[in-house]
Amino acid sequence: MSEHHWQQVMREALGEVWTSDEAYRTLWTLCDEFGHRFGGSASEHAAAAYLEEAFRRLGLRVWRETFPVYSWERGECFFALAAPVERSFSAIALPYTGVADIEAPIVDAGAGEADDFARLGQAARGAMVLVDAERDILGQTSSHRTDKYRRAVEAGAVACLFTNRNPGQLHITGALYARNPGGPTPLDHTAPIPGLGLTYEAGEALRRLAVRGPLRGRIRTRNRVFRSLAHNIVAELPGAERANEIILLGAHYDGHDIAQGALDNAAGTAVLLATARALAPFAGRLPRTLRFVCFACEELGLLGSWRHAESYQTADGPRLVFMLNLDGAGRGQGGSELLTVAGDEEVARAFTGLAHHWHGAFAVRDAISAHSDHFPFFLAGYPVATLQSRDATRGMIGRGWGHTEADTVDKVTLTGLRSSAAVTVQLALWLATTEHVPGGRRSPEAIRTLLETSGLGDALSHHWGRANRADLAPGAV
Repeated sequence: MSEHHWQQVMREALGEVWTSDEAYRTLWTLCDEFGHRFGGSASEHAAAAYLEEAFRRLGLRVWRETFPVYSWERGECFFALAAPVERSFSAIALPYTGVADIEAPIVDAGAGEADDFARLGQAARGAMVLVDAERDILGQTSSHRTDKYRRAVEAGAVACLFTNRNPGQLHITGALYARNPGGPTPLDHTAPIPGLGLTYEAGEALRRLAVRGPLRGRIRTRNRVFRSLAHNIVAELPGAERANEIILLGAHYDGHDIAQGALDNAAGTAVLLATARALAPFAGRLPRTLRFVCFACEELGLLGSWRHAESYQTADGPRLVFMLNLDGAGRGQGGSELLTVAGDEEVARAFTGLAHHWHGAFAVRDAISAHSDHFPFFLAGYPVATLQSRDATRGMIGRGWGHTEADTVDKVTLTGLRSSAAVTVQLALWLATTEHVPGGRRSPEAIRTLLETSGLGDALSHHWGRANRADLAPGAV
């Protein structure tokens, strides 16, 4: 493609992005019409049908990837103190918490890091452990919720209480892992101990009351794990002379059942669909094929992206050359997009040069994370990057509104959606047309070394995500 032609395509595509309000209409529909879109639920199934039809209307080739999954349904959750005072607190069960009736001491594990559990020692055994759901500590990398939960399980705790660090009477949520990954029954896919989400205010009250004497708590939960189906929606814009080379753009469309999941990640899905809409007129005119995937069940452990990553393992199939993840895109005010690459200096240099050439259209950093849909592709050796909006949680800890009841449509702006879509369109066009896509596929040995040098050496053995896929045995993929 000549430079003149490339610039003309770019102008036309960006014109569509900046003059259309369809991205916000997509957001409204996903959130206000379909609701939370929890993995394996009727809400998720309705959203999948809507997205499938939306891509078809653009004239793209569209198909579903359907896979069995163990989903979860919320029931009763009661939490109270028995000592040093009797008082009940509002709490919610975290997904995959099952049926429980527990009375036990409560001990405080602070931030829930490894040294916090080392400090507790045997005090955690037989106790409910109170931990901060997320903590921003300058110069330190905070552990993910599932790492803190795993430490509680390994320490012999009987429950894990996650307290939100953002005030506002907002409960914190997030899925837990199965007690027997790959097992054949719903009980196998129930979490080994209950996990409860508390508000900031409840957590602070517990810590104040601990000064008066040892805490003792009571938990009663009634929740259900059940077998269901989930659906990735895949759409393709065919390429020309390099059509067998795939540039994959993905965003998860599922959310948690306590909120609309507007920021995490209906906004990213709206950006994905806006990008497809802007580029649809150029089918067959770009060298490489663009593939758009709406992933199911990211919040349940990246289940949709694990499923889709399997499709590139056949020798005679299309060749994946890059994966761009839109988890967190579109949720800011616009103009502060951040592209995170995963341990690849060549990719980081290429995108830093592009950002400079495009007058600071986005920032670039290099950091490896195991907790979004890029990760299965990273483990398979493919070059990956994740686009997000840095200002979405400015002044807040961790995810901010995310994973709480406040993750709603009113937190998202049309300008933010357009800004992220504009960056995504430019990146997609460059990746589809450049002579050399940076990175290249890396060996399993190189990936393992990267994980170990990044302090993520146990990411494979402890990555719980595939546990709730009903068709995978432990260690698959």
